[in-house]
Amino acid sequence: MNQFLVILRGAPASGKTTIAKRLRNFDKKIVWLKVDNFKDFFGEDTELQLLYAYQTSLPVLRYLLKNGFSVVMDGIFRDIHLDILKQAVEEAEKQHVLFKVFQLTCPLQTLLERDRERVEETNGIRKPLGDGTLRKIYENINNNPYPDARPLNTQNNSIEQCIAIIEKTIPED
Repeated sequence: MNQFLVILRGAPASGKTTIAKRLRNFDKKIVWLKVDNFKDFFGEDTELQLLYAYQTSLPVLRYLLKNGFSVVMDGIFRDIHLDILKQAVEEAEKQHVLFKVFQLTCPLQTLLERDRERVEETNGIRKPLGDGTLRKIYENINNNPYPDARPLNTQNNSIEQCIAIIEKTIPED
C-alpha cells in the first residue's frame, strides 16, 4: 500500500475517532493523529488554545510522513482552522504523499443523540458538549466546506462501510 494521508473532518459525534481508530495499524505503519489531543497542552478551551493545538499537530504530521508513516488525521477543522487543514494537505503534497480529505456528514439530530449518549462512556471519550455548542459547531462546518472534500455519511453507512469507502481511495502499490 502506498503512503497516504487521510483527513477526517466533521462535527463532534460524527464518527471521526471511531473510524480513525479502526484504520490505524502499526504493522502497516498507519497511525492516528488526533488533533484534539493537543488541546490539553494549552489549558482552557479557548479559540487561541484550539489554534495552538491545531498548529502543534502540523510538525507531528510532518515528522510522521517523513518517517514513512501513513496518517489518519482527525479534527473538527472549523472555518478558522481551514488554513491548518490546507497546510496539512500541502505537507502531503510536498512529501509526494497521496491524500484525501473526507467530510463526515450526519444529520444534526443524530449528532445530538450521539453526543448525549457519551455520558455513559468511560474509555476517555469527552463528556457531552450540549445541544447549543454542538449546533454551533455543526452549522460552522456545514457553512464552510473544504474544497474537494469527499462527503462521507456516517448515518447511512456503517463504520465498516465508511472504512471500505476510505480504503478504496487509497491505491495499492
